[in-house]
Amino acid sequence: MQVEIKFKRTGSHSVFGNFAAGDVMRCDEALAAFYVKDGVAKYVNAEQLDAIVQAENATLTPPINKPKRTAKDVATHKD
Repeated sequence: MQVEIKFKRTGSHSVFGNFAAGDVMRCDEALAAFYVKDGVAKYVNAEQLDAIVQAENATLTPPINKPKRTAKDVATHKD
C-alpha cells in the first residue's frame, strides 16, 4: 500500500534522490515508517497512520502464557 509523507527537513535517498522540507512523497509503508520514526517526515493523512498501526498490531503474535514453576515443581523434577 502506498502512503503519503511530508518531509520536515532536507536529505537524500539513494533511489528517490534529494528531498527538502515541505516536499511530499508517495512510497511504500516500510520506507514511510522509516522516515517517520527517524523524525525526518510525518504522515499527511491521519487515516494512513491509523491503518498502519492497526496493520502492525494485527501482525504481532500474542505472548505465550507458560505456567510458572514453583519451588515444589523444581524440587520434584527428575532428569
